[in-house]
Amino acid sequence: MVSAESKIDETRALDWNYIVDEIAQVFRMTDEEKQQFKNSGTAQIIATIPFAAGCMEPERTAVLHLAVYISEIRGFQKYAAHLPSDDKDVFSRLGCIADFEGGNIDVIEHGMCLLALVMIEGYKRSEYFDKENKVYNPFVSGAWDYESVKRDLKLKLDKISCPDLDNLFTPVMEWYGI
Repeated sequence: MVSAESKIDETRALDWNYIVDEIAQVFRMTDEEKQQFKNSGTAQIIATIPFAAGCMEPERTAVLHLAVYISEIRGFQKYAAHLPSDDKDVFSRLGCIADFEGGNIDVIEHGMCLLALVMIEGYKRSEYFDKENKVYNPFVSGAWDYESVKRDLKLKLDKISCPDLDNLFTPVMEWYGI
């Protein structure tokens, strides 16, 4: 296993509370929505990737990626939901939050694999609902095989260790039972 060195510069470390406050204000979140966002392991992984990878302008990247993520979960499902065209690659749907300037490519890949694993677990959990409500789901359609996709992602994750991201992912893994 390769260990990815964390490149979080303490002078430019992620100020999660500040980002939460600002995003809550911009997106006019209720107190409950703000607390859910603050506690979201997925949101924290999205925000941490550019810092952990040592990307240029990590604050800007984190905020832009979080804005896309929040827009998708707060109502743009019609435009951001998984489509058959996303079936070509497990990372296709994550493309809008996969743009990084500079940084350690191994750390970025590790972070994106974590997000892909969260995404497929969500698809797995919603299989019955999606089938009943005719919502496109790559597992329901048969385009993807859950065990195969999960195994491939875990193999990629096992190749590199990134504690800055893995520590955030642990509670998410527990919640999904991964």
